[in-house]
Amino acid sequence: MLRVAHVLNSPGRGGVPRVVDALVRHADANRIAPHVFHMKASDGPDLMADLNIPRRTANSGSKAAAMTELITFLDHHKIDILHTHSYRPNVYGRMAGAVLRPAGLKIVAHYHNDYSDKWDAETLCVERQLAAVTDAGIAVSAAVAGRVAECVGKVCDVAENGIDRARVTGGNRARGRAALGVPMDACLVGLVGRVCRQKGIDTFVAAATMTARERPNARFVVIGDAEDNDLLSRMTTRITEAGLTDRIHFAGHRDDMADMLAALDLLAAPSRWEGFGLMLAEAMAAGVPVIGSMVGGIPDVLGDAGLLVPAEEPKALSRAMTTLLGHTTRKADMAQLGQRQSARFDWTRTAFLICSIYERITRTA
Repeated sequence: MLRVAHVLNSPGRGGVPRVVDALVRHADANRIAPHVFHMKASDGPDLMADLNIPRRTANSGSKAAAMTELITFLDHHKIDILHTHSYRPNVYGRMAGAVLRPAGLKIVAHYHNDYSDKWDAETLCVERQLAAVTDAGIAVSAAVAGRVAECVGKVCDVAENGIDRARVTGGNRARGRAALGVPMDACLVGLVGRVCRQKGIDTFVAAATMTARERPNARFVVIGDAEDNDLLSRMTTRITEAGLTDRIHFAGHRDDMADMLAALDLLAAPSRWEGFGLMLAEAMAAGVPVIGSMVGGIPDVLGDAGLLVPAEEPKALSRAMTTLLGHTTRKADMAQLGQRQSARFDWTRTAFLICSIYERITRTA
């Protein structure tokens, strides 16, 4: 039995907490004893509150204090493998873990995104030094693995994310439309993601404004938490100035994602960068045609099922929206292809692969 400690930034609604939650729940109980450590607290929901496993959240906002708490946690529970997730935990978690490597601790770093926006000369120097104490790297897509190899010189195993199908399929279209205040006879295009620069919210709003002129019955919605309130304010002002407050709106976070996806005719994902894009795989599983930008892991996740457009080009996104909204047969074909493509994203398979990585690095001890 391998004692594995997953280290992530905080509990919450984001993609990384959902990934860790899935890995813990799908781990082979005969081979893995999961533990969880959060580097800081969060006001968001705790997805793993119902799990009877050792968990701890650092009490201090100081990174140094959190690292000290992590070392104590790892030592107390006699952890065999430290598995860090995303940018900050990959840095601070591995720094803490390095202290216990002489005692036999193995370290796995999980790259959930393209961190090029964070990797300047100084941080890359740190990343390359930490790579020397990392027994395995895991990337959520081939694109992320390639970026890590290029920038850091670390070869990663690729373990694609899975889908919680019960969370996103079987929704009620009428109920979703009613919740959003969208008429049943309207065409609805959605973006599912945090309101932040990465997700291309500004590109979406600009494209929606153009498309609204071509398609009088089209409506547009952004579903997700407001991470960047300044961006949200600018976009709201832009929508108001365009006279489209009744056709483009921000719905915030929603827990009824199956109904939300059932309400959509199209999903747009005009991200500037994206390691994987859980919302793409989930939308395809729910039978929603997807338009995505040609960045990061998006082309691989969509395969032949989606329509790709250049990032940061609202005219191209608008053309794609307008074309698909007027082409019922093509939308139906894309929905069918998407459901077939989504079958490859399976948490049980991903957890099995990661377990095999754990066993590989412990065999070399």
